[in-house]
Amino acid sequence: MSSKRALLEVDPLCLPLGMRVGSWRIQGWRGRGSYGTLYRVEHVKREVAGPFALKLAISPGDERFEREAWLLSRIHSLHVPRLYEHGVWAHPSGTFPYLVMEWVDGVPLYEWSGRRNLSSRQALRASAQVARALEATHAVGGVHRDVKGENVLVRPADGRVFLTDFGAGHYRGAATLTSKLLPPGTPAYRSPEAWGFLEVFRRHPTVHYPATPCDDLFALGVMAYRLVTDEYPPLTHPSEKGAEVWREGGHGPRPSRELNPRVSPELDARIMRLLSVAPVERFEGSARKAAEALEQAAESAGPAADEPLFTWGRGWHRPRWRDPGMVRLVAEGDAAARAEFEQSAREGQAPAQSRLEPMSRPRTRPPGWATELVVAFVGLWLAGLIVALFHDEPKQARSAAGKESREGDIVSVGDHAIGAPISTQESVPLEDGRRAVGRPLPERPLDGQRRPPCNRLGEVSISGGCWYRVPDILPPCKEEGKEDGYAWKGACYTPSYPPQPQRQPTSDPP
Repeated sequence: MSSKRALLEVDPLCLPLGMRVGSWRIQGWRGRGSYGTLYRVEHVKREVAGPFALKLAISPGDERFEREAWLLSRIHSLHVPRLYEHGVWAHPSGTFPYLVMEWVDGVPLYEWSGRRNLSSRQALRASAQVARALEATHAVGGVHRDVKGENVLVRPADGRVFLTDFGAGHYRGAATLTSKLLPPGTPAYRSPEAWGFLEVFRRHPTVHYPATPCDDLFALGVMAYRLVTDEYPPLTHPSEKGAEVWREGGHGPRPSRELNPRVSPELDARIMRLLSVAPVERFEGSARKAAEALEQAAESAGPAADEPLFTWGRGWHRPRWRDPGMVRLVAEGDAAARAEFEQSAREGQAPAQSRLEPMSRPRTRPPGWATELVVAFVGLWLAGLIVALFHDEPKQARSAAGKESREGDIVSVGDHAIGAPISTQESVPLEDGRRAVGRPLPERPLDGQRRPPCNRLGEVSISGGCWYRVPDILPPCKEEGKEDGYAWKGACYTPSYPPQPQRQPTSDPP
C-alpha cells in the first residue's frame, strides 16, 4: 500500500534518477514534447551496456506510441534510431506506454550547422542521409510527416545523420488519431498542396489529408534550403506574404544561390527540385531517387563544392556568417570525438547497444505506394488547381508560423533532446547507492548570464546559457570548502557574464 502511495507521488514528467521503468533505470532527463518525455537510461543487467533512450508518454494509454513502435520496428536504416523495446509503465493513474531506442550522441541539424562552416558537399551528404532514412520509411508504407531540422541529429564523431521523432508518423491502415483535417506537423514545412486541401475541405466533418512521400520530400527541401541559407523559403500558407510563389504554375521560392552565391549549382538544383510546386516533380515521390541524386552530386561536384558556404566574421545576428573562433573550437572537439570513435573501432569495440538485439516483428507486405501515388498525384493536381483559384483572392489571416518560431511546433516528444545536456537531476542519489555529487548545473540561465550565441573564446552553450569550464577542478567543484562552480558531465563550469549590458541586435537571429 505504501509503495503504491509513493508511486502515486512520482510525476511521469520528471522521474527521479535510479527509478526503474520495466528493465530500465533512469540516468537523466533529456527533454519534453507535447506527448512524451525523453530520458537517458541503462539496462538493469550490467552486462547489457548502454546508454539507451527511453521515451515515456505523458498521458496514459497514448496510442501514438503503438504507431511509432510499429514504424520503428519495421524500418531498417543506418539513419533511423533502432527500437529495442516497447511496453507500458504501470502507474496508479494509468498505464503509460514507452519506447526504448538507440542512444544517438548527436546534435540537432541547425545547431550542428550553426557552429560549423559547412561546404556544399557536406550539405549534399547530410541531405542524402535524411533522404535514405525517408526511403526506408516509405518502403514499409510509412510517412514521417514532421521532417525538420530539430528532428535530424548529426553525430559529430563520424558525421552520421539520423532522422528521429516518428511520433507524428503514419502508415497505411493505421487509425487516425486526430480530428483535424491536416495531420500533425510543423507549418513552415507543410507542402502547398496540404494547405490547398485544407481550404477545399475546411467544412467537411470527416475527411483527413492523406500525407504522401511527396510531403516528406518537400519538407526535406525546406530543411536543406534553411541549412545552406540560414533562412526559410516563403511560407506555403496562402494567407502569408510571399505565398503566391506556391500557387499552381508558380515559380517557387528564390533559388538558394540567389541568397547565398556560395551554394554549388548541383546542390541548388536538387534543393529546388525538392521544393517544386507540383508534387510529381519532387523526384516523382521517390526518396530513393532523391537520395541517389544528392549522393551523385556529392561525388561529382568540383573543388568549388568544398569551399565554406558562409562568410567569416563575428556577425552572429546576421544570416550566413560564422565566427572563426567558435568554428575552430568546435573543430577541435570534433577531431577529439572522431579520434576516440576511430580508436574504439580499431580495438574492435562494438557499439554498446549491439549486445541487445533490436526489436523486430514478422515482416508484413508493406502497403504499396505505386498505385496509391498515381491516385494521390491526380488528387494533388486537382488540389493545386483549387489552390490557384483560392489564391486569386488572398485573405488576411493570422500567421501560421512566425519567423522566429517556425521550428518550435513540437508534435511529439522531440527526440532531438537525445543530444541535449543532462538535467540537474544528475546529483540525485542512484538506486545502487552511488551519488553524483556537487552543485548541479541549473536547468535555466542565471540572472544576467550571457545567452547563446556563446562566441567568446572558451565559452560553451549549456542549458540555454554561456559557461566557462573551470580548469584543474573536478566535481564536487569545491576548493577549501567553497563551491567554485557547477558540476556537469564530470567537469566544473562557471557562468559567463557580460562586462556591460548587451545591446539588442539590429536584426533577427538566423
